[in-house]
Amino acid sequence: MELVTGKAGTPHVSSADDGRRIAGEVGTGSYVLQTGGRLAPSLVDANTVRFATGDMIVQGRHIGLTAPEDVKVASGTQGKKRTDYVCVHYKRDVSGANPTLVETVEWTVLQGTPGTEATAPSVPAGSILDGDADVTVPIASVSFDGLATGEPKLLVPVLTPLATLGDSVSQTASQPFPGGYLYRIGSLCVLQIQNMTIQAGVVRTAGKLTTKPTREVVGAISYGSSAGYVSVHADGTVYCTSKASGDFSGQVCFVA
Repeated sequence: MELVTGKAGTPHVSSADDGRRIAGEVGTGSYVLQTGGRLAPSLVDANTVRFATGDMIVQGRHIGLTAPEDVKVASGTQGKKRTDYVCVHYKRDVSGANPTLVETVEWTVLQGTPGTEATAPSVPAGSILDGDADVTVPIASVSFDGLATGEPKLLVPVLTPLATLGDSVSQTASQPFPGGYLYRIGSLCVLQIQNMTIQAGVVRTAGKLTTKPTREVVGAISYGSSAGYVSVHADGTVYCTSKASGDFSGQVCFVA
């Protein structure tokens, strides 16, 4: 057992310690952080991919680009298709009897095989978290159709900040509605219908919500053994209907 975040009298906190902690907090994969230009890739010319500034977490390791960086890719092949991966290449010096254990990263390109269909290249097995000294992690893909180079695409997700996640679930509210209540938690809304009087075969306009769904949604209502439907249209209008008469209750959920 080791107290990593404690004074030991000698240097004892390693990059592996930080890497495990970061991976435990954000995930063991690879992610782009919402800083700088978010590493957005763009095509400078047919043989150059440019990454914007930003930061990424690659298997627990924090990698930053304080200025845009260019990566060269090989030209396409006439009449053939190909997919290349632009990757982060991680290395740790373990050579010789007294290795330095110095860690470095650089861009590298895994080139696919030209053919009638674009086939992604194979990625060498390896994991920084497992202690491997040579690891290649795809960050973006570039497709070729003949001599034409397609726009590069990020292969790793952009990580949502904790502040945004917290805000999405911290907003709670409720408001009365004719015949029920609308409850809201973040962007999730639940419209509760309580004892709404409906005549058989008649569509009742129950009211209009100020909180509107992103699309029309339908929920179920019931009165005894009789079933009915409640729908909320994109403009917030609420409709209820059933083939039977009675005082119906139920709910419908939607994202605002």
